[in-house]
Amino acid sequence: MRELPTTFSLPQRVLHWAMVGLILFNLLLPQGMGGRGLDIGVVPPAFVHVMVGSAVLVLGLLRLLLRLIDGVPPEPCGAPKVFRRLARFGQWVFYALFFAMPLSGLIGLYGGSAAALMLHGQVLRWLWWLLIAGHVSLALAHQFLWKTDMLGKMLRG
Repeated sequence: MRELPTTFSLPQRVLHWAMVGLILFNLLLPQGMGGRGLDIGVVPPAFVHVMVGSAVLVLGLLRLLLRLIDGVPPEPCGAPKVFRRLARFGQWVFYALFFAMPLSGLIGLYGGSAAALMLHGQVLRWLWWLLIAGHVSLALAHQFLWKTDMLGKMLRG
């Protein structure tokens, strides 16, 4: 069995934060696709939403490959076992969404599937927000409650 890394690699961190930006952009500003988003006086054209979503799909694949090839740091023992299990489950839900969200949007848009559009714009969108809230909460708990420095490993390596 190979030894796990002690921190996230630079490519893993860059992909993580690039995807954070892209995903938040599309979640907050979906108006170009007819969705409701943050009103900041900017409505990105529909093709921008599609390109950002497509980038998430490609970067998600790269991120999954890096995870499988390089590995990730082990779960810190400082967190309670139930939260470690939730975090592991949540990571794989993130990967599922990296693929399901853009693919459902592309199938809905180019395949004309109303069901895929409903899944994309309603169900998966809200699942993203729920997962992000849980992820950020657990990252903060790791940093300030359990003092495991998982956040530091994603920020500075």
